[in-house]
Amino acid sequence: MIELVGNMHMHTPYSDGAKWHAEIADEAIAAGLDFIIVTDHNVWVDGLEGYYENELGRVLLLVGEEVHDMRRDPQANHFLVYGAERELSPFAKDPQELINKTAGSGGYGFLAHPFDPAAPSIGEDSLGWLNWDIDGYAGLEIWNYMSNFKGLLGNRRQTLTAAFKPEKAIVGPQAKTLQKWDEQLAAGNKVAAVGSSDAHGLTYKMGPVSRTIFPYDFLFRCVNTHLLLREELKGELNHDKALILAALGKGNGWVAYDLPASTGGFRFSGQGMDKGIMGDSIRLEAGATLQVLAPARCRIVLIHNGEIVATVQNQVNLTHLPVEPGAYRAECYINFLGQERAWILSNPIYLERAKS
Repeated sequence: MIELVGNMHMHTPYSDGAKWHAEIADEAIAAGLDFIIVTDHNVWVDGLEGYYENELGRVLLLVGEEVHDMRRDPQANHFLVYGAERELSPFAKDPQELINKTAGSGGYGFLAHPFDPAAPSIGEDSLGWLNWDIDGYAGLEIWNYMSNFKGLLGNRRQTLTAAFKPEKAIVGPQAKTLQKWDEQLAAGNKVAAVGSSDAHGLTYKMGPVSRTIFPYDFLFRCVNTHLLLREELKGELNHDKALILAALGKGNGWVAYDLPASTGGFRFSGQGMDKGIMGDSIRLEAGATLQVLAPARCRIVLIHNGEIVATVQNQVNLTHLPVEPGAYRAECYINFLGQERAWILSNPIYLERAKS
């Protein structure tokens, strides 16, 4: 398997970001990313995709879009569009139509920061997802770093601590988001997960104190999405883009908090009547075998349709023999700066009854 690490939620001055595409590509190379997807608000910028290189390496830059209805109050229902190859903001008013147009254009749509908190201290409302009477979307952004950060902002002291020492404050994605994801999986829906930065690189001021919250390269070292490909990249835009987007849409990978320690090398696989990795469906016979392999000792939890079915402490491996169909996903937790943090959240493996 070919492992890639990327980030797919960020902004440029075309909407509300601080740096342009080439500058962001340099930041991504410095952070060691293999690919990024720029998602400006309600504008699809054509002609800038491709490999960007400098003396440190190269990164594949793709362009998507973060679509939402500008006339809506509050500005909820943000939708990340990847691979549609067209402008989709005209369909922002109707979430289901937007989802249908995305899929019909060959793209993959993810609900952005579904339970985004309000942050009155910096003048930001909640930008979560409100219209849940929908279907057909590819997945959820289960961990958005900037949304996570907003949830930590309270009084002046809390805000300054979160701004200057985020590594001490960030512990994991929002529980409501994981609960909603598990509800969708338990209902039999195949819902992929991604984690991203939501990088803007903007400078905020609080009295005499000003700070960039947060630089692109810092965020690119925090919450990312790792993908597993079954085919080598060729260095050709169209070929490599198709592989990455297909893996993204299917959920062939995991959401990672790479700041405490690299999650590279993590694997979650299964074997029944056939074999598979995260995002795959496996047919059950009498049973199956699921195996989690972590890159370092940690607490590993296996979840089936929202319920914990197995856990180990301070281990690198967990093996489980399930007999029930459904979605199984793994979580890994690691100690960092004196506190346990969410480290890895895998996409599910779907176990299905073999047809008689």
